[in-house]
Amino acid sequence: MTSIAVKDLKKPRELRETLIRERQVIVTKDGEPFAIMVGVEPDAINDTMREVRRAMFSTAVLRARRQADKEPISPEDIEAEIKAVREARAK
Repeated sequence: MTSIAVKDLKKPRELRETLIRERQVIVTKDGEPFAIMVGVEPDAINDTMREVRRAMFSTAVLRARRQADKEPISPEDIEAEIKAVREARAK
């Protein structure tokens, strides 16, 4: 995937041509990934945004699962959290 520095976003023609050619570009700041730009068709913007959101949600779930595997929560901690939420709702 092609990357472009944040400072190069001031070159709209080059950015537009890259997006047309590559369909997606990683935006970097100080050499580190910062954002992703995705080229879209005007008549498909809603579908594209829905797919991007779906992918972001799936990634968040995957990260949460990995974190849970690294640091599992005990049944006692789960019960304590449930109890605390129920008590807060009752107030």
